[in-house]
Amino acid sequence: MTEERKIKAERYERIRNLCFLSDQALLGLFLLLFLYGRKASLGLRLWRWTAELCNSNFWLSTLLFTFLFEAAYVILTLPYEYLKDYRVEMKFGLTNQTAFGWLKDFFKSSALSVALVMAAFLFCYAAMRYFGEWWFIFAAAGWIVLQIVLGMLFPVLILPLFYKSEELKEHPCREELLKLIERAGLKITGLYRLDMSEKTKKANAMLCGLGATRRIMLSDGLLEYLPEEIVAIMAHEIGHYKKRHIWKLAALHTILIFLGLFILSRILLWYCGLCGLELCEAGTLPVFVAVFSIWQLVTMPLTNGFSRRCEYEADLFALENADNLAFASALKRLAEENLAVMEVDRLIEIFLYSHPATGKRVAMAENYKARS
Repeated sequence: MTEERKIKAERYERIRNLCFLSDQALLGLFLLLFLYGRKASLGLRLWRWTAELCNSNFWLSTLLFTFLFEAAYVILTLPYEYLKDYRVEMKFGLTNQTAFGWLKDFFKSSALSVALVMAAFLFCYAAMRYFGEWWFIFAAAGWIVLQIVLGMLFPVLILPLFYKSEELKEHPCREELLKLIERAGLKITGLYRLDMSEKTKKANAMLCGLGATRRIMLSDGLLEYLPEEIVAIMAHEIGHYKKRHIWKLAALHTILIFLGLFILSRILLWYCGLCGLELCEAGTLPVFVAVFSIWQLVTMPLTNGFSRRCEYEADLFALENADNLAFASALKRLAEENLAVMEVDRLIEIFLYSHPATGKRVAMAENYKARS
């Protein structure tokens, strides 16, 4: 990476970190807007209006209030999201999208997100209605089922909403990849080319899907790398499968979700007593979101630390099954194209990074043969 590119990457990194803090501040202000005033808060006034409009029908009022709450957040934060996710990427030369293309994708992703959130909250409030104080157990079980379903549907229903893909039938590294997959005992439906270059200059690869939908996706930008570099990157992705990282991460998140929902259940009981609400009334939604958002922030060092450990193990698998210098070269090239900094402050890595800093990964790859 040239000195000019390094300075540019550091500026990009600082802006992305500031954006993370801004995300939390904006959400906090939005929730404060809905919660300030206790019984006379905007959130409870909107909830009472919604319940009256729906003749106190539990299902309709819950869905409508959740929709209004989520839609308000999407609309109010649209200018900020545009600046953060489009103008910043444009400024640093990382996007190929037009403003209209970005806006179209934003509304598609927002519509999908709002629909999933509405379904999830309806399930939670239904659990409160039928199971009372024990609702959090059923909500946690529902979260597990939702993750499995989304994992299966992601490559066949969700990803195609944003990117075109086609089966990779010819490529210099195809046979080598298939041999690597066979040695790993990985069952997939195929290798796929993902057309990301029409929207971004960033390259990527992923092993996605579950069971009958599991497949390997390679971005068209990544397919321009040297064959040995592509094989090394995919060896890393296959390493996640061999080390069962998907299930380990799912287990960790399930435990944290369960604990988070338990804490939330106690806080909601207190809030309902304070404001004269039934536990299953969706007027508590802003509190629900506030507590769970704080819980996610508190547990970020743990989840990111576990994720970095998984990435380290996947890197080792790649080094054991592919060329170490090709892996180092691919990591450098990805850092160059994605404007990733090579070294980061330790505290930032602990709190915000799900992967080890690129410099550490490159050093491990370059020195691997000497240590083995």
